[in-house]
Amino acid sequence: MEEVKEPENEIPEFNPDTHKWDWENKKVVPLTPEELEEIARRKRKADLEKRFSFLNRSNQIYNKAFGVRSKIIKGEKHFIHRCEEIAEWDRNDLDDFEQKVLKLEAAKKEIDGKKEQDRPMLNRKNEYRKIDEMLLEGLAEQEEGRPQMLARYMTLRRAIKERFPK
Repeated sequence: MEEVKEPENEIPEFNPDTHKWDWENKKVVPLTPEELEEIARRKRKADLEKRFSFLNRSNQIYNKAFGVRSKIIKGEKHFIHRCEEIAEWDRNDLDDFEQKVLKLEAAKKEIDGKKEQDRPMLNRKNEYRKIDEMLLEGLAEQEEGRPQMLARYMTLRRAIKERFPK
């Protein structure tokens, strides 16, 4: 039986970013400048789409970047959903699309910064909520002449203040 030649052995090694295999001439040829430009454009668009899809999950980020938009129909105010606005974007105009993605990234960074700034205070409030019942019990027992529970509550409260400063 005759051995079948594998196509991998016939095609020489080449860099697919700068060259392509020409099947008609059976040789490796360099890509034209137009083809290289198109490849670069597709890569840039794919990168922007990837970054945008991550940012597009949150209404809060979109509203921070572009604001809430509305239109008046028959004298009534109707809000325009972000999906309707995004559908009107020309994603083939990469410079404009990149500016919008950068604006969304800046809004996300600002929102994340605010969350990080508020995080210690939120943690402190959450810890206080865990011992709220103890305060009520301590006040009730203090009325009955047993201040131990209230003293224990105050000790826990001081510990929380030390652990989560403002």
